Amino acid sequence: MFGIRKTGIAVDTVKLSAISFVLNGLGLLLNLLLTNTIGTAAVGVMTLITTVFGFIIVLANGNIFVSTERFVSEEIGAGNKNYKTIMRFSLTFSIVLSSSFAIFSLFFAGRLAEISGDENIKTAIRIMALSLPPAGIGSCIKGYFHAKRVVKFPLIGDVFEFSCRFVILMFGVLFLIQKGVSIYYLISISMFFAEILSCVYYIIIYRREYKKFTRFPERNKRIITFKSYMTLNLPIILSGYVTMTMSGLNDVLVPIALLDFHADPDKAMAEYGLFESIIIPVIFYPSFILTSLQTLIIPEIARANAAENHFRVNFLIDKLFRKTLMFAIFVAAILLVGGVSIGEVLCPTDSLASSTLAKMFFVVPFIYMEIILEGILRGLGKQGFSTVNSLFEYIIRIGTVIIATRFLGFGGVLLSYYLSNIVSNIVRIIKVCRTVDLKFEIVEYILKPVLAAAFCTMTAKAFSKILFTEKLFSTIGFLVIAAILYLTLSEIIDRFFYSEFKFVKRTTA
Repeated sequence: MFGIRKTGIAVDTVKLSAISFVLNGLGLLLNLLLTNTIGTAAVGVMTLITTVFGFIIVLANGNIFVSTERFVSEEIGAGNKNYKTIMRFSLTFSIVLSSSFAIFSLFFAGRLAEISGDENIKTAIRIMALSLPPAGIGSCIKGYFHAKRVVKFPLIGDVFEFSCRFVILMFGVLFLIQKGVSIYYLISISMFFAEILSCVYYIIIYRREYKKFTRFPERNKRIITFKSYMTLNLPIILSGYVTMTMSGLNDVLVPIALLDFHADPDKAMAEYGLFESIIIPVIFYPSFILTSLQTLIIPEIARANAAENHFRVNFLIDKLFRKTLMFAIFVAAILLVGGVSIGEVLCPTDSLASSTLAKMFFVVPFIYMEIILEGILRGLGKQGFSTVNSLFEYIIRIGTVIIATRFLGFGGVLLSYYLSNIVSNIVRIIKVCRTVDLKFEIVEYILKPVLAAAFCTMTAKAFSKILFTEKLFSTIGFLVIAAILYLTLSEIIDRFFYSEFKFVKRTTA
């Protein structure tokens, strides 16, 4: 479906997508279990805790996955084998930064507990702090293997990490929460053991790879000293910090804004919990394919760009635009036609989920394109632009939340997603097209996907109504029939109406 060649990206995308499909599905299942067990308001509180912990982990991580993946990819594209130096600097930086944040968190956990007013959070933060160095080391090594396009090792690492978290949280929700065990403990303990397990696995795998480094000559080195490494790394670190800081601030402000509107903490946290545990996961669930593809296109574009293979870069971006928009517009059509039914099946007790899924259809293509556009920009080395654009995206989102939620309530939250995603991703598209001198084809990228999505969803809706009367089976039937039609149509279009020859002919016409 997203194949750029039959071997390579296509195969790796299928592998990553298959694992992501299962893991994201289990994550959604866990959210549904939590919602039914502890309620949407409690899930909202849990989401805030996870956001804070995740914020600390990203700060301690320093975006090391992205920098390692890009630097190693550029070395491959330039024909160099300077892995040893890059990995030495990356691992050193990761260990020093994450250890510094771990020490800071250990010492200031008590103060943070006083500010929050909950003594339980002190121990939880200290447990989480111990997981920071292993998380940094694991991310660094994971970035190396993604750059080398050996995806089986990161896949296994992801399975280990997720399985550990999932088992601990499931056990805690089913057996320990009722006995008074704090949700803070469950989240921090699950993070700690998951990061330790995946880190040990990555170190064992990396040791075997490290032995091969000495066989390669280190020539034409772009990164010679730690200073040169940090000079190239600082924009990437800044980008990760800006994105995570603004994202975390937005996540904190949303429930506060809802509380100002409702003046009822339970109702505000219930809406926030439902939005974060069901609505957003459902909207993003199909994007696991794009997330998997993003990790692969960064090294692919970085290699082609480093080798100054401009045709390869343009061909990759053109195909990514076509295939991503066709998939994204198809998912948008699914939500428009079947969003209400999907929401009623997943959350029959609250109409907010079903109505919101249908309302979010128009912004889905922009949300999905952002995943691929960010991968393209990173591969092209446009990290500075990406940082500035992400900053303005969150300024729009946060400003809209603060102003619009006061008058529209939950509708203000939806409006913030619309405005920020549409504006920022139009800017990203313009930047990419200008950078590589590629024309944005309205017919290829928009009109054809819209017609294909309309055909697939409307046909599937008609058949599901004829074949099924029960809502659950009708919804499942609609999704299955629509997916089969889309996959078939996508394969036909890709096989008979697109090739490198036709791309050359269209771009040179």
